[in-house]
Amino acid sequence: MATGDKREEAERLYVRESASCRSIAKRLEVDPGTVYRWKAEAAGKGESEDWDARRRVFHMSPNAMWAIYSECFKAWVMRLRDNPDLLADPKVADAMAKHASIILKLDPRGQYLGVALDLVEIINGWLSENEPELKGRMEGCWDLILEALREYFEDKKGLLK
Repeated sequence: MATGDKREEAERLYVRESASCRSIAKRLEVDPGTVYRWKAEAAGKGESEDWDARRRVFHMSPNAMWAIYSECFKAWVMRLRDNPDLLADPKVADAMAKHASIILKLDPRGQYLGVALDLVEIINGWLSENEPELKGRMEGCWDLILEALREYFEDKKGLLK
């Protein structure tokens, strides 16, 4: 096996099989220092090449992957809020619709949590118009209610899938 092939195999073993550098060196019949050097050189090229970063991503839980995907989508939503003209581009609009659909498929809790949060907003608006005194008394409670809803849905996440 050529050195380049051994280096690729070393990375594969480290990332996908979580093998140690010493066990990789033994399997590939190279000095352990060589494997450590390959690993360090990859780390020096940045996170996309870093064996440790690649290992963490490869072994990431579905929930952790969903969280990253969701954060990326939220960042795009913020860009759209700041520049709604972006939606005039049909490719952007189509992509956002597809990603929103994926978010709901990956984590249906968002549907239920979204409804609950909308309900809080509706109640607060109704109180503003119809019971301003009660709205004033409730003002300090909404953040606690919203936090309790988020915690509830986080606790129940396994039940909704």
